[in-house]
Amino acid sequence: ADLAAMEELSRPFLPLMAYFGWLPKIGGDVQAAPHLLALARHSIDAVQSLSEASMPLVEQVNQSEAGIDRLAPEAVRILVDARPQLKAATDSLDRAAASREEIELGLLSPETAALLRRFDRYLPPLKDAVATASVLPELLGADGIRSYLLLAQNNQELRATGGFISGVGFLQLETGHIAGLSFQDSYTVDDLTQPHPPAPAPLRRLMKAGMLVLRDANWWPDFPTSARTIAELYNQDQGKEVDGVIAVDLTTLRLLLQATGPVTVPGYDEPVTSENLQQMMMAYWQAPRASAPGKEGTDWWLHRKDFAADLLSALLLHLMQRATLADLASVARNIGEALDEGHMLIYVQEPGAQAAISAMAWAGALKPYHGDYLMVVDSNVGFNKVNPNIEQTIDYLVTLEGTRSMATLTLGYRHLVEKPMPACVHESRYGDSYQDLLERCYWDYLRVYIPAGSELMKVQGADGAVQVYEESGRTVIATSFLLETGQARQIQIIYRPNLASAGSPYALLVQKQPGAGAVPLRVRVDLADIAGPTAASPPGGAWIDGVAVWQSWLSSDQEFSVAWE
Repeated sequence: ADLAAMEELSRPFLPLMAYFGWLPKIGGDVQAAPHLLALARHSIDAVQSLSEASMPLVEQVNQSEAGIDRLAPEAVRILVDARPQLKAATDSLDRAAASREEIELGLLSPETAALLRRFDRYLPPLKDAVATASVLPELLGADGIRSYLLLAQNNQELRATGGFISGVGFLQLETGHIAGLSFQDSYTVDDLTQPHPPAPAPLRRLMKAGMLVLRDANWWPDFPTSARTIAELYNQDQGKEVDGVIAVDLTTLRLLLQATGPVTVPGYDEPVTSENLQQMMMAYWQAPRASAPGKEGTDWWLHRKDFAADLLSALLLHLMQRATLADLASVARNIGEALDEGHMLIYVQEPGAQAAISAMAWAGALKPYHGDYLMVVDSNVGFNKVNPNIEQTIDYLVTLEGTRSMATLTLGYRHLVEKPMPACVHESRYGDSYQDLLERCYWDYLRVYIPAGSELMKVQGADGAVQVYEESGRTVIATSFLLETGQARQIQIIYRPNLASAGSPYALLVQKQPGAGAVPLRVRVDLADIAGPTAASPPGGAWIDGVAVWQSWLSSDQEFSVAWE
């Protein structure tokens, strides 16, 4: 009501505000007043709509002591009834964001600028919360049973979307309940009597893969592309259609265990915790609980990967049946971290829900971007689990010279296992223990995704042939190399990036590979002969002889920009 009164009183003067930028100290605030008022009005409208939508759910939670599984159907019903309010909140937030785009932060007084920066921090998570609440009912089976594939990706054997697919689950949800849940080894999914497409050329060449099967079908770093292929293969081989694909890796399991505390997995000797996860996974790989004595038997082959699937199944049931509402905040926070850092990826067939998931950067898609772009994708093609012992660095230097700008990408790799190998043998061999798989030589198929139309100049330090092609709206530079234990290597790629605009500001998106750990990242933007740098983001960078320099960790996607006159 106060805001409405303020708008009514100031309405006759708002058209004149644009001419008062000359006022000392507050000129920028006065100029921005119409947009600030619009931003405030739309934000308050959004919060009112969101409050109306969420109040019945809050009351239900406060009045009930039931667990999540008993509350879920009622929560789904409430969210379905709240769709009009959630739609209104979404529209109001979009209008608030549009008003924010009209305000130039650098012209505001320090006090107003500080307030607007707070708004900038709160707007994205608020939009994410509304988007999540909007799509949840459909994803949880409000309109009928929804079926999802759960992919257990082992990021100790890194692949494009996070890791080798070791297990596959079939999950069915109905009004928030788990209506069905089963897991199987990824090798047992395939029906080889069915016609399979040929494997991608690098898999044929480096891993002797004659056909594309589900366990290798996450070859493309754009997760929606890989997920559609996986869903098609699963339907062909198992005769089951799915509404979506959800991928999780070992980091996701560890984050969930941190939130839930110890989880009892039926049939295993002790509860699983975030601290003993790796130890138990290795132990039960070597001696599965259903295995007959000796690893050469059929039982070992069928059950060596049961642990991760059994744990994921137990975690889901624990969250639904035993976790309390007090646990939800910790679980939601850790799932959010897994989604933000690419350790959990979601793809759904329904276009509206997928658009919302993509907007929250949870889809694992190669993001469209208006400026410079970089994504480094490593795929372990060595039949081993050596990635935890590979240390990596990324150094990106771009020199801006209009249409003749030049980029130099230097990738560092170091094998942390000092024990020398008698020989690096590239073969599918299990060895005596899981530890043996962690300590072998590293065969890497490297792909670098850069702006479409970029021109490769030179590649140094690689072993394999270099290929350049277009994929998912990007130019891809691909090669391969072998890294022996105790050794280090640098791969340097020099190219002319095809920048959409050679003028100010320069913008760069560095997208993180799903499943990878936090990688040291250095970004340098050399303005060359361009004079007068005025601004750079994010904060924390430094100017050194006309070069903007950032040193950080690539734990999630990062954007950089430099403006000049």
